[in-house]
Amino acid sequence: MRNSGKTVTLSIACWLAGSLNTAHAQEPDLRYSAEQLNCAKFLETAESKILTQSGGRGREQTAGRTGVWQFRAAPAEAGVALEGWLDTLALWRRSAETTIRPDTDGLIGGRYRGTLSADGAYSNKVRPFIPDEVAEVAGMGSALDDFFPPLPRGGRLKPGHTWSDSLGVTIHRLPDSALSGVPLYRFALETQQHTTSAETQADTLPLQLRQTSQEQGSYVWHPTLGLLRRERRIVVETMVPPGKSVRQAVRSRIEQQITVERDLSSVRSSGCDDR
Repeated sequence: MRNSGKTVTLSIACWLAGSLNTAHAQEPDLRYSAEQLNCAKFLETAESKILTQSGGRGREQTAGRTGVWQFRAAPAEAGVALEGWLDTLALWRRSAETTIRPDTDGLIGGRYRGTLSADGAYSNKVRPFIPDEVAEVAGMGSALDDFFPPLPRGGRLKPGHTWSDSLGVTIHRLPDSALSGVPLYRFALETQQHTTSAETQADTLPLQLRQTSQEQGSYVWHPTLGLLRRERRIVVETMVPPGKSVRQAVRSRIEQQITVERDLSSVRSSGCDDR
């Protein structure tokens, strides 16, 4: 039994290589499909540093989460009909005063349902109930909104070339790597967004603010399985001027590191785990 782990790893590698006998000679056609994502499992880890200043006082907090996502997928007219749920989830937030670790059992297994376009735009249709203690630590209601990285429109990008759009997304194709002889396509991703208002629960009118969000990261794409790994570094800087809802100006800076990695041990499973 001591060699069973190596045997499973080797069989997966052979299966991946055997399904791609012509992949080396082909330019990748990048698009999400139901076949890639049905029964897929991903591990997501995130760590954040949160700095807030108001009225001459500063506050520093750190936060993090670790979760295992599972998906069902089926073809849809607009791309992929996607159903996702968290099999496990751990959250924490730490300040100088205390550390909060909310009970996440009320969210485990709750369904996220939506449509994922071929180039990675997610449209939400159903979100699970988010317990208050979870919502205070992490915005899990929108957890899948940008889980999957965008792909270059048209599905093709040669090594060394760059694609961008009017929404602030830039994708650059890096040199390829390989897994057990199978080519892996690597991409650098940068995004930049500006926001001037945000919805709040305390007021019916949007909160006026100035916010800049910048992301630098990368992802790895398998010719058959699609997304294998994604790394993200996100910096969000916000300034809220004094107003009806805020007496003193508030400035904040959030630095976040996120990693998403596919569990390759599940690629040969005959069915999806469920609860």
